[in-house]
Amino acid sequence: MQIGPVTLANPFILAPLAGLTNWPFRCLAKEAGAGLTVSEMVSATALAHRGRATLKLLETDGGLERPFCVQLFGKDPDHLARAAEVAVEAGAHIIDLNLGCPARKVVGSGHGAALLRDLPLVRRLVAALVRAVKVPVTVKTRPGLGPGPDQAIWELLPILEGEGVAALTLHPRLASDGFAGEADWSLVARVAERASIPVIGSGDIVTADQALDRLRHYGAAGVMIGRGARGRPWIFRQCLARWRGWPEPEITLDERLRVAERHARLLFESVGPKAPFMLRTVLMWYTRGLTGAAEFRARLCREENLETQLALLAECVEGHRRALSCGR
Repeated sequence: MQIGPVTLANPFILAPLAGLTNWPFRCLAKEAGAGLTVSEMVSATALAHRGRATLKLLETDGGLERPFCVQLFGKDPDHLARAAEVAVEAGAHIIDLNLGCPARKVVGSGHGAALLRDLPLVRRLVAALVRAVKVPVTVKTRPGLGPGPDQAIWELLPILEGEGVAALTLHPRLASDGFAGEADWSLVARVAERASIPVIGSGDIVTADQALDRLRHYGAAGVMIGRGARGRPWIFRQCLARWRGWPEPEITLDERLRVAERHARLLFESVGPKAPFMLRTVLMWYTRGLTGAAEFRARLCREENLETQLALLAECVEGHRRALSCGR
């Protein structure tokens, strides 16, 4: 798959997830075979002023994470342009503009999907980004803000194409819908048919079968996987196997434990003292569906030491293994 001059090894992309797609998570997705990883949403204003905490969001391993995309949000053309320059200096190979975040706080401040109300401003934002950097600029959006049938996508598409955007990612729900109901992938197909740039689809992909189905039947050049990868970064390995006709990879309990422990240690290395608190959420992802998961989560919330947390995780996995051997 091509995004401007950047070649992706495959069309399976880790979606930007606020507060989640930090370097450790992206590392695991890339090791599992993701064709592209995307940072969590980064404030252009904060990045333009080189805020220390914001620069931390660009942390990456330039060797493994190639190509790497940084997603920016903002409504000031100058701030976006300066932020894009900082991101490229930090190693970004693609810059993505967020026009689709439906979070009330984001929309209420005039960012994310709220920008779909002002397409002339969107044109200025995109033009500023394309002029500022030599790497490809992409856009991730919803079809409209809503509620109601205000599908701005049909006016937005020619603006993006005319200003030199290299690819469009579409999550086919109105922003007002949040994540309720089902994503309308038929809209992805209609946009892809009309577009002159690659269209990437996003929404409701939690299995490799769904990812392959979207690629084969909806005209998408690529698919973004977000929530479906939480606690399951190996979904990218499963997607690649289906896509290339390889044998289905077996995800054993030992593999689940190994990946969870690696995620924990990478997060501790990256975040430091705050990591044990973040790990309460992250480690819970890896226990979904396991016998005794509820008890594990209750105990985990009382622990702050990394090694103790990992010991509890191993105990939970072993308990599930024993339950399986007993036929429960």
